[in-house]
Amino acid sequence: MKVTIAMATYNGSKFIEDQLDSFLRQSVRPHEIVIVDDCSSDHTCEILQKFKLKAPFEVKILRNEKNLGSTKSFERALKNSDGEII
Repeated sequence: MKVTIAMATYNGSKFIEDQLDSFLRQSVRPHEIVIVDDCSSDHTCEILQKFKLKAPFEVKILRNEKNLGSTKSFERALKNSDGEII
């Protein structure tokens, strides 16, 4: 069974590393993580890229061209997910 974690981010560099690392510690790891960044102006995107390099599962990072807000960003993450459970 394929499990996807869908996320929307915006200027989350203060907490995003801990959140991402918690996914690595799960007893059942996801098939993929789909992250949509909503035009962060901090270091969120750099942190996401570093995580993508070390993750033992697929990490899709999509960046909005303009700020869409949390609901639309999350919807975009869902549309780009291919898991059976999201």
